[in-house]
Amino acid sequence: MVETRSGRRHEVRPWGARGIWGRITGAVSPGAGERVRDGSGKSGGISAKAHDPVGLHVAGGVAVITLRRPDKLNAINAEMWETVTRLVQSLSKDENARVLILNGEGENFSAGSDLKELGSADLKRVEEIFHRAEECAAALEESPLPTIACINGYALGTGLLMALACDMRVASAGATLGMPIARLGITLSKPFTQRLVALTGPSRMKDLVYTGRLVDAEEAHRLGIVDRLMPAEKSVLRETLGISKVICQQSSASIRAAKRWGGSGSGRAPAAYGYVDPDEFREGVQAFLERRPPRFYDTGNGRKAKQPSERVARTEESETPVED
Repeated sequence: MVETRSGRRHEVRPWGARGIWGRITGAVSPGAGERVRDGSGKSGGISAKAHDPVGLHVAGGVAVITLRRPDKLNAINAEMWETVTRLVQSLSKDENARVLILNGEGENFSAGSDLKELGSADLKRVEEIFHRAEECAAALEESPLPTIACINGYALGTGLLMALACDMRVASAGATLGMPIARLGITLSKPFTQRLVALTGPSRMKDLVYTGRLVDAEEAHRLGIVDRLMPAEKSVLRETLGISKVICQQSSASIRAAKRWGGSGSGRAPAAYGYVDPDEFREGVQAFLERRPPRFYDTGNGRKAKQPSERVARTEESETPVED
């Protein structure tokens, strides 16, 4: 137990074979991933269909994605990786969403991957699941929305990966963070490593990974992993929602520019989410369906006709030098 400045005490969770590791591995029951996939199993007396492992709530411009397996320390299985990725990508194109919060239901953010699922899978499947985890982190980094991880309790391994992929991390004083992957023979991808190095520096990253030690929220704040630290007696979710409300009142253009040029830990830039031309896409598809050439520059709808780009028109000519 450690006494805070306010005089209140909170438990610092130790690392030990009979302590935290036993809680993480013991909390995830065999077949958890299968029960979630077929929707027929129950978790804590509530069916997976009635209590989805990933929740979404959008109000007032703030979207909150919640990991909802509290009895399993919000361990993340393959289906959850896919679901979070899909939600992030969808929200990134939703005009009603201006800020995205990633949260864990109950006392923990996430203890990481579903170890029972990984332990029962062959190596090819394990690699596939970790690839999905990296795709999820990439979706968070590539989203044009400001993203905030709201951290209570444990944020470990790939749970910490998700938090590192967010723009900001707000944590309660009782949070415990770490990257104890060396005990499992898990290697770090380059983007995974870069996220941690960008915040802590190379030597501190190596300290955390080499030893697998866990740090409390105060040390995580000193290391730069946590941006805002909340006293144990205050709600970290309420604080995160308050930050989000302030962000919603700012210029969207300024926020998106800051995110784009400020960069991310892995070096990824936000995606444009503008893969089709709003005027020409429909004409192109319609022309294909009608088996006719597209009329991009004369659509007949009263709009001013676009002129072909001189840069495009001269592409072939530019390949051959022209002598005066």
